[in-house]
Amino acid sequence: MALHFELYAEGSSFLYRLDPRTKILGVLVIFAYSVIFTHPLYLAPLFIAILLVDLAGGVPLRRVGLLLKSLSTLVILSLVMWPLLFHPGQEIFRFGPVRITDVGIAYGIGMAFRILNMVVAPISLMLTTSQRDFILGLRGLGLPHRGAFALATAFSFVPTVIGVGTTIIEAQRSRGLEVNEGHIINRLRRYSIILGPLLISSIRMAQQLALAVESKGFSYPGKRTSIRHLTFGVLDYVVLSGYLILLLIVIVVRLLGYGAFILR
Repeated sequence: MALHFELYAEGSSFLYRLDPRTKILGVLVIFAYSVIFTHPLYLAPLFIAILLVDLAGGVPLRRVGLLLKSLSTLVILSLVMWPLLFHPGQEIFRFGPVRITDVGIAYGIGMAFRILNMVVAPISLMLTTSQRDFILGLRGLGLPHRGAFALATAFSFVPTVIGVGTTIIEAQRSRGLEVNEGHIINRLRRYSIILGPLLISSIRMAQQLALAVESKGFSYPGKRTSIRHLTFGVLDYVVLSGYLILLLIVIVVRLLGYGAFILR
């Protein structure tokens, strides 16, 4: 059976009760933190903290893991390529022109955690925020309705495409085609067989979505109203205060010269 799942999963924990604007701002704070620091001793604790918050907030970590599987290649490339390209620090290995240093290895680990942080945070946001609330949150932060709808639809479109792709792969397997067997060239050729139907299905779904939103007056130029109005609660103000304190600490620590390697 094909794997179909929605990003949003029903829940009642504190993460689900937070205002969507608070969670969106939290993702932006995590992005800023991950960009400012490059050292793994600063980025790894953030990744652990995100997972602990998700665990305490009832986020289905199995779904997070499924979506993170596609990042394994990028993480491995970061761990392998940065030590080969980044050479400050003490040399620990040399083979001809290839040099590996301790700082290069640490930098590669830091970049791997940066990737993980900047992917797990928005995944956690979408798993605890419905598309309706996400759009309301984006609009509440000043994004125009069209932009908010397009961004929210892009996030919700990802699991749909994953489900369609899995269905196509299983259909091909029922016909005797194993896409994950053989060397890399054969795998690429087999996946090219899947790419065509997946592209056609994606275009068809996009056209159906366009017709659906237009039939509901999406292009209407008048002022839009909403049944639900967002309001910050006590927990939101506490969390927002935590964001501000964290950002101030991050800026001070970075200005003092900690948390980043100097590229040379």
